[in-house]
Amino acid sequence: MNSSRSAEHDLLAAWLAPEPGQVDAAPGDDPWKVLLVDDQEDVHAVLHLTLHDVLIEGRRLLLLDALSASDARAAIVAHPDIALILLDVVMESDQAGLDLVRHIRDELRNRSVQIVLITGQPGYAPQREVISGYQIDGYRLKSELSANQIFVQVYSAIRTHRLMREHEILQQDLEQKVNQLKRSNAELEQFSYAISHDLRQPLRMISSYMQLLGVSLADQLGSEQRAYFNFAINGAKRLDRMLVDLLEYSRVGRLGEPPEWLESRLILDDALLFLQPSILEAQATLRIGGQWPRVFVSPDEILRLLQNLIGNAAKFRNVGRALEISVSSKVFAGNWYICIADNGIGIRPGQIARLFQVFQRLHSRAAFDGSGVGLALCRKIAEHHGGRIWAESAGEGQGSRFCVSLPLPSENA
Repeated sequence: MNSSRSAEHDLLAAWLAPEPGQVDAAPGDDPWKVLLVDDQEDVHAVLHLTLHDVLIEGRRLLLLDALSASDARAAIVAHPDIALILLDVVMESDQAGLDLVRHIRDELRNRSVQIVLITGQPGYAPQREVISGYQIDGYRLKSELSANQIFVQVYSAIRTHRLMREHEILQQDLEQKVNQLKRSNAELEQFSYAISHDLRQPLRMISSYMQLLGVSLADQLGSEQRAYFNFAINGAKRLDRMLVDLLEYSRVGRLGEPPEWLESRLILDDALLFLQPSILEAQATLRIGGQWPRVFVSPDEILRLLQNLIGNAAKFRNVGRALEISVSSKVFAGNWYICIADNGIGIRPGQIARLFQVFQRLHSRAAFDGSGVGLALCRKIAEHHGGRIWAESAGEGQGSRFCVSLPLPSENA
């Protein structure tokens, strides 16, 4: 034994050295497992004496002993739930302890176990180099240790381990729920697509044969029977339109074009081109104003959003009142705001919450045609872009205002 080891031996012996061993947890306990790795039995004896009656958050310590780094590897395999390792550096080799740290962190990928180096020969493990180069959680010199310091170090390390394990468990649970949600969403989208796509063929066939049957029996049908045929045919057509809208709703964020930088005013101009017949039919006065920035969006989705909102303003108008539609845009606090306001039929305040739900209609089909999917589609498009949509109205007959807020990232990001 060299002089350094001898001095260390004398120090530990003076600090009381009971028989080394392992502290067994009481029956029914769920103890914290602490692995003591040192090639000197006196060190184990002192640590056992110091820690044998320690309780941390109501749980005792189960002290496991390893007299070499190779013994420690075997103990880690046998006890993968070890909370803390008090580790010497110089054992069967000058770097045995540091090599064990690498093995635990890099090969076993164990980040939650706390590792505290307790060395008597700092020359083999300089503090600054070890702390910066190895993933350890504490560094102590044996010559400077006291019972209180050991207690504080162990107590702090165990609590850190507990918090890290709780975080890992929560993270694993979150990842599991996210994966389940992704699978559920994928199945729901596939189901929605299948329903929307596959049901249309037999539905079109029903509608076509009903029309053919109505033509072939035209001379034999009275006005009431012809009305029944028209009800059935119109119902089939209406259901087909609902399926088409549901298909488009299921495609948002899944089959659309990837986002790209575009001039928002150009998207608006494309939407107005499609809407020109509706605007002319409504004899609407259209005002466009505000700042129209370059935006990072899915072009087809934003085009559909603008078409739906402006199209609704043209459709839900008051008979006998000249229709006015205002489309404005601005950038504020890193967001792009679009607002479509009109002087149309308005909305009862209690009904606003229903607007953006699938197949929710506030008016009869006799008054206004539609499937009840358009605003739900707008909400989904806004949310797919990380934004939101809302509606405002003072009440029936007092017009309405639909606004969309979308985050506007930096073009240089």
